[in-house]
Amino acid sequence: MTVPPKRNPRDPKDSGPTTDWGLVEKVLRSPNVRTVYMWGPPGCGKTYAAYYVGVRGALYAITLTEDTPAAEIRGHYLPVDNGMEWRNGPATTAMLEGGRLVINELTHGSSDVLSIMHPLLENPDTARLTLPTGETVRPASGFQLICTDNLPPEELPPALRDRFDCILHVREPHPAALTKLDERLRGPAARSFNLEPERRISLRGWFSVQRLMLEFGIKGAFMAVFGPARGILLHDSFILGEAQN
Repeated sequence: MTVPPKRNPRDPKDSGPTTDWGLVEKVLRSPNVRTVYMWGPPGCGKTYAAYYVGVRGALYAITLTEDTPAAEIRGHYLPVDNGMEWRNGPATTAMLEGGRLVINELTHGSSDVLSIMHPLLENPDTARLTLPTGETVRPASGFQLICTDNLPPEELPPALRDRFDCILHVREPHPAALTKLDERLRGPAARSFNLEPERRISLRGWFSVQRLMLEFGIKGAFMAVFGPARGILLHDSFILGEAQN
């Protein structure tokens, strides 16, 4: 019996089927979905969708690094006059108000941050967050937690991964974003997401080119955004290749 090769989730060309953007937007708009893990390559519209699709109340967001403390998410004391005053963090505020909390780059979080994610991701009847003040916060109706990342959920601890209602894998650029690009850039932008990482251009990169191309020309814009050597290579690959086709 032939054993199939083990899938490498970090390889964008070996990352399995993806979620159609239409289903992504249905999930984000659903009142029955509280927690979502959305992952895919940089610059394909994950954060944009998390910030703008289906938001029914206030939006709070934070982007994690390895140095982000849990207190920055939960809240902390600040010196005020001669004493200390408690200030809620984005997670606590979103829970109290029933808003949407977006956490970008979840896999970059420290063990301290990941531990506080467990009560945030619990079901509504068991979700609790006890603050250093002694107050226990429960999520108000409407609270949502959307996490975005470039890496698959396999990079998370199993107990944390199991707490998400939905896991969405996107690899194609958001169609609404493509329509905002100059027509000369749309085809190359769509094709670039199927290439290896070193040749792929994120939507952020394409929009930077678009902002500069009227002033510098397309080739000059590529060189300014990506540097001379890579800019020329990308221009020739995508723009000249498009014209020849």
